[in-house]
Amino acid sequence: MKPVGASHIESDGTFWKQEKGIWMFWNVRWGWSHFVGKVDEKFLNKLSMVA
Repeated sequence: MKPVGASHIESDGTFWKQEKGIWMFWNVRWGWSHFVGKVDEKFLNKLSMVA
């Protein structure tokens, strides 16, 4: 099930969203968590938009 606010999905099923320039991923145990890695072309290319 797509979490509220999700805008992207990774091939492994991880949902992502960007809010105020910060990327976050969804974890079923604790909800949205900030991504602390490098946001570059390689990162963005692995994401697909969700409806």
